[in-house]
Amino acid sequence: MSDCIPLFKSHYSIGRSILTLNAPSEERESPPKSIFDILIKHKIKELFLVEDSMSGFLEAYVNSKENKIKLNFGLRLNFLCSIEEKNEDALRDRCKYVIFAKNTGGYKRLIKIWTLASKEGFYYTPNIDFKVLEQFWSNDDLLLCVPFYDSYLHRNCLESANCVPDLSYTEPIHFIEDNGVPFDYLIRNRITNYVKDSGHKTQETKSIYYENKEDFLSYLTFRCVNNRSTLERPNIDHMCSDEFCFEDWRSKA
Repeated sequence: MSDCIPLFKSHYSIGRSILTLNAPSEERESPPKSIFDILIKHKIKELFLVEDSMSGFLEAYVNSKENKIKLNFGLRLNFLCSIEEKNEDALRDRCKYVIFAKNTGGYKRLIKIWTLASKEGFYYTPNIDFKVLEQFWSNDDLLLCVPFYDSYLHRNCLESANCVPDLSYTEPIHFIEDNGVPFDYLIRNRITNYVKDSGHKTQETKSIYYENKEDFLSYLTFRCVNNRSTLERPNIDHMCSDEFCFEDWRSKA
């Protein structure tokens, strides 16, 4: 395994990936490509899966178990200052975190967190805040990670947001990526400076939404369909690089 961890996302994160969680098949020659096809082809025995909902967990768990692949499941959630404040001002200071389940207990906690975020915290999308999260938290069962994009550091640095995290009950891991996006170095510098003062750990990662660079046009088309835009004017953030793929991760491994 490379020091840089591949973070896969599947079609269960609606509109964000053209990879599926289908069972592996030697007969599958055309899209959609399964994450398990990729893992088995390249003899990778551990899957880091970061999804925007819990919908794909069961299929990921079953296919991981059948193919003797270790599953690390992370839920990527929107965090507000308070889920009681449901207005446009609250969205301005919204950012994302990834919560990984370490074990069965962590999975059960994720279910409770997702249910509350989808019900009581829903405002356009499921949301949660740190005060609510603390009620479900266990360092033995869960791991909090700060994604490279759309984190509080990203949004405060580049979008003039005022996201203030409460990390008093856990020590998160900050993900660092290099995907050829022009402002990657700005976020990387902000993370590096922050962890020097906080003592938090970092981890090199690569977000993977499609298999090869040649799949970028298919991926962009898929994103445009979901965004109700066109290839001429996609209006999608971060769509200036074709490196969000397994091929790029493997070339640097």
